[in-house]
Amino acid sequence: MKTAGWILLLVAGLGLSAMAQSWIDAERHPETDLDDALYLRSGDTLKKASIGFDGLLADLYWIRTVQYFGEKLQQQRAVKETIDLREMPLLEPLLKITTELDPHHIAAYRFGAFFLQYLDPEKAIHFTEQGMRNNPDQWRLFQDLGYIYWRQRRYREAADAYSRGSRLPGAPQWMAVMAASMLSQGGDRETAQEMFRRLCEGNEDQFIKGFCEEQFGRTEK
Repeated sequence: MKTAGWILLLVAGLGLSAMAQSWIDAERHPETDLDDALYLRSGDTLKKASIGFDGLLADLYWIRTVQYFGEKLQQQRAVKETIDLREMPLLEPLLKITTELDPHHIAAYRFGAFFLQYLDPEKAIHFTEQGMRNNPDQWRLFQDLGYIYWRQRRYREAADAYSRGSRLPGAPQWMAVMAASMLSQGGDRETAQEMFRRLCEGNEDQFIKGFCEEQFGRTEK
């Protein structure tokens, strides 16, 4: 029985690997319709069908998310200077599937927290809070929530997010400083510069880091 079980897992793994390779190969052909790669829109459905390989599928969907965003960003910047998230309709479902498959995928939560707010702030707040519930020890998610509230000029709620995050293990001291700043002078340029500088620090996502550096430069002018 044990041998049969291992054989079944091996076959399943090979099948998922083949699926992964087909998706990666499809990325090399611009004419491929992305919708074809999203034949299942529910992360829960995929999780049930993954027979234990949901972590692998989550990583595949995360790669697809970054590729999709990068492709759409290039297309938009070829014709205009501003980014319109409304022209990226699959960004939200891709992120949703990724985090449903892996509720501890911090990179996906942080990416969604940052970019979904430009599409729908309330969706970004809900998405980030879901990430916080699944990962209550991740202080950076509290930082991201504070940033969303700050952009909406909801300074008291931003202060609360920073304050709660500042009490988590490993949180830097400046989280508490940002909480106080939100209450006292959340809307001034100096605070804005500090927000973008902190978001740049330690953020490995090239899209978020590049955007923050760009915004930081604008606040200095």
